[in-house]
Amino acid sequence: MKRNYSVNRILKHTTLFLLPLLIVLVVRLIGSTLRYRFINTEAYHRAKSDGNVIAVFWHQKFFPILYSHRNRKINILVSHHRDGEIIARTLKLMGFTVTRGSTTRGGARACRLMTRAVKDRDLAITPDGPKGPRYHFSGGAITIAKYSGRPVLPIGVGAQFAKYFASWDRFMIPLPTSRVTVLFGNVHYIKREADDRAIREELEKELKEINSIAERF
Repeated sequence: MKRNYSVNRILKHTTLFLLPLLIVLVVRLIGSTLRYRFINTEAYHRAKSDGNVIAVFWHQKFFPILYSHRNRKINILVSHHRDGEIIARTLKLMGFTVTRGSTTRGGARACRLMTRAVKDRDLAITPDGPKGPRYHFSGGAITIAKYSGRPVLPIGVGAQFAKYFASWDRFMIPLPTSRVTVLFGNVHYIKREADDRAIREELEKELKEINSIAERF
């Protein structure tokens, strides 16, 4: 029994060490062949004119953003679910900083941590992650925006050719040499007294629209 426990620990630590390296290798190999087109970057620069930005995009479109925005002083919220440690290590290898937590489980603490983090760097949040439902905008980013005073900036992503996996989010990986369109949406400053439900519906609708436009490109 003790021997099996030791073998399992070795396998676990080996996986935690090797798998992030393998993921980073795949991201860099594919990402280096992609042809990116950024649309409405003026929105990002306008939001950045007086501080940092809370960028939101669907969990499905994480792969292209992971490559295009590496090493740019961006903090990403990673939950404590089963694969969280592997994801966190991968992100760090790609030059991101990581806050561990969830805006749904123990959400208040995660929002406090991210509200502090946005003082120093941009935030990247997948509002339908980590487990869905797909394309449903949860309220964590809105809470952070209210208490930090920083704007929410929706981002849509489309790929010319891509592989979609049979996961809850239908995770997308662009095929090598594909053109990838990254479309920045409107800048949203959210007042503390604003109605959360109305804001969620507005942001969810906009994210769906700009992703649809990016995919048509």
